[in-house]
Amino acid sequence: MISFLLTRWPKVAVAVLGLIFVLVFQTDAYAVGVSTADVLEMLKYTYGTERVLYLISTEVVAWNMLKRKQMALGGRGQQLMPIRTKNAGIFRGMAEGGTLPTDRAAAETQEASFSLQEFYGAINVTWALIDRARSDRFSFERAVDFIDTAFKARLFRLINADLLGTGKGELGILPAADNQAAVTVASNPMADVGMLVDLMDASDDNTTLGIANEAVVAVDPIDNVITMTSAAAGTAATDYFSVAGSVRTTGSLHMAGLLAWISDANPSTVVGNLGGINRSTAGNDFWKATLLSNSGTNRPLTEDLMLQGMDSVRKRGGVQINRWLTNLNIVRRYHEVLRADTFFAVSQAKAFGGDTDFGRDDKGMKQGEDSNGETIYRFSGVPIHVDPFFHANKLVGFNDEHFWIGHGENEVPRVLSETYEGQIPYFTKTTSSAFDIEYNWFAELISDAPNASVQISDLAES
Repeated sequence: MISFLLTRWPKVAVAVLGLIFVLVFQTDAYAVGVSTADVLEMLKYTYGTERVLYLISTEVVAWNMLKRKQMALGGRGQQLMPIRTKNAGIFRGMAEGGTLPTDRAAAETQEASFSLQEFYGAINVTWALIDRARSDRFSFERAVDFIDTAFKARLFRLINADLLGTGKGELGILPAADNQAAVTVASNPMADVGMLVDLMDASDDNTTLGIANEAVVAVDPIDNVITMTSAAAGTAATDYFSVAGSVRTTGSLHMAGLLAWISDANPSTVVGNLGGINRSTAGNDFWKATLLSNSGTNRPLTEDLMLQGMDSVRKRGGVQINRWLTNLNIVRRYHEVLRADTFFAVSQAKAFGGDTDFGRDDKGMKQGEDSNGETIYRFSGVPIHVDPFFHANKLVGFNDEHFWIGHGENEVPRVLSETYEGQIPYFTKTTSSAFDIEYNWFAELISDAPNASVQISDLAES
């Protein structure tokens, strides 16, 4: 049947790769998906339709901002990064004709080691789905376009959640206890409808709080609400949603995120020390970023805070920040600071980057699924980027030469039959009248100089 399709329609070779709606994204086992019956139902709406609309943000700014590098792994499946922690030798004055100093100082190093996180994806495609879709070329191509787009939106949203988080793939963090089915989180939720999630207890990263392996019913990006079928129970501030089964005391099945790296403390125990280096050990300050906090009390964003952040990176890391990253709320606060200063200076209302009026030139605000989130705003000449899903009350600055996504053979997830060509079939037969199509990926967020970054936290968003 497949050879028939490939002969009849050349586009099918790519199209079949897009028959993706049920995504399982894991190392041991965690899943995000929708049943095949749902896929068949939705195919009805693709017939005769040029494109199916998805009216939810598909921005993945962190993914687009960060460089990607293939990592050469040794026999232990690790990449080793030697770091000089002490310089060698002595140099001091001495008396004329005096005795030569006999003391010496040796150089010292530490070794950071990184292994890639493994991810697994699987698509369940029934025989009936393929048989019905092939009856009409136009319907088949539209169905494939629909499912392919749905897969990419789900996949990259999950990857972006990992890159923004603290190593636990947080899809939404509770600002306070909220024991109901409609749970308010602190920032724009990274969950989407149908995604299978757990509500995790942040105190042990193991206990689920009334919501376990349950599909998201609705997401409100304005009021930051994730609606579930079951009510949350026993929650507290900092509890969080994550992909079902992905965080337990046995470990977190996520990449370390920017907020894990751009911190002065070790991540949670389930994440582990970054590179195997303990930030709490005396002498390991080289492995810390600067954290400018206010003991949990929100304060306004000021010019002085941002200058402190830039100066701290220069003092600690010997480099300059070349990227700021935050969310839309914080950028509006920055806009207010600029507006007050501008009006005071020129006594005129003028849009930033545009003609004379209030507001800003939104044509200069890069957005969309291919955007790196760059805005019209700068601070000390450094561009400010916005990810609408970035965590609440935080602004980070970093030098992007020292942060990258390390990956294995594949830069993005690929079907197993392509990765291991000639060894694994494209379709895997199951015990039901359906095929599985399997994917994998190996990746990790890596830094060789976390001291080249700063996090400004406890910022008021309103």
